Amino acid sequence: MARLLRRPDSLRCVFQPVVDLHTGECAGYEALTRVADWPARSPQPWFTAAARTGLAGQLEAASMTNALKGRADLDVEQFLAVNVAAPHLDDPAVLDVLRGQPDLAGVVVELGWSDPSSADHAGSAAVAALRMAGLRIACDVTEAGRAELDRLQKVRPDLVKIDGHLVKGAHEDPVRDRLIRLVVSMAAAMGAVVQAEGVESLDDARHLQTVGVRLAQGWLFGRARPTFLPPEEGIRNWLRTSWEETVSSTRVGRLARPVQPGGPWGADLDESGRLVALVDARGSRQAASRLLRLRASQDLRSAAVRVLASDADRRALGVLVISDDDGAFLGLTDVDSVMREVLADLG
Repeated sequence: MARLLRRPDSLRCVFQPVVDLHTGECAGYEALTRVADWPARSPQPWFTAAARTGLAGQLEAASMTNALKGRADLDVEQFLAVNVAAPHLDDPAVLDVLRGQPDLAGVVVELGWSDPSSADHAGSAAVAALRMAGLRIACDVTEAGRAELDRLQKVRPDLVKIDGHLVKGAHEDPVRDRLIRLVVSMAAAMGAVVQAEGVESLDDARHLQTVGVRLAQGWLFGRARPTFLPPEEGIRNWLRTSWEETVSSTRVGRLARPVQPGGPWGADLDESGRLVALVDARGSRQAASRLLRLRASQDLRSAAVRVLASDADRRALGVLVISDDDGAFLGLTDVDSVMREVLADLG
């Protein structure tokens, strides 16, 4: 172990692409450490040995340093995820590597867990300061059990990753489907993005789109390679087409009615295309802040739940505003239309 740490060039990285399931574009990469002259693909025995010899923080720091060198080759919009065992996230050597980055925006630290108490390290003052500076935290969900969900609530990660054994075959397994929807719902409540791992089939990719998962990685999109290779163009095009079909069939976006000249409402938009107010034929204005708004990508069932849980005064207006994920105004619908679609979907 000491020899390995004296020769950091013995550590190398491979990078697996992470795709946006809505656009098909490569959103970033996960850096995976490999040890030269070590026949096994997984470096875990080295990290286990480092923990036993008190060198875990140094090995984590060396691995992270090696991985972050690749940031210079990424587009500004793409992130790079690096793996760190949660108990060593606030190790001085690891903190020094992160503090030494010129910009933490676009750096995601994926935490590995050995015991529930290690979540405390992710909440230290030093880590909180790094998160304020732009660092993002990712947590794995492998079973969607009580302990993992409690950990999510405690850490409040920016990215929630669903393990491949929950993802594989989810399109035809109602139990896996229910667990994934649970994680998606909890992540949404925390403002976190959901990423699926181990995606290998088009059927599973389409299913993930319909339940609200935004990011994905797996052999379907590309294996880990020494260079940054994006998914093939055919897969990117397929994802875009599939998402458009998903929005048109199962999402709120299918209900959006554009505002037409001479219609009951006119739309006052700002320079970014966001709704400022609705204006009726008499010139009376309804401020956007008083209206119930839904995202086009939101599934109809969760939209119905939100409508029913909303303020009675907002529901009484009847009109619902539909926007895209960036907040741009797309059109209008009404409470009755949403409820009818949900009832029809339930059969």
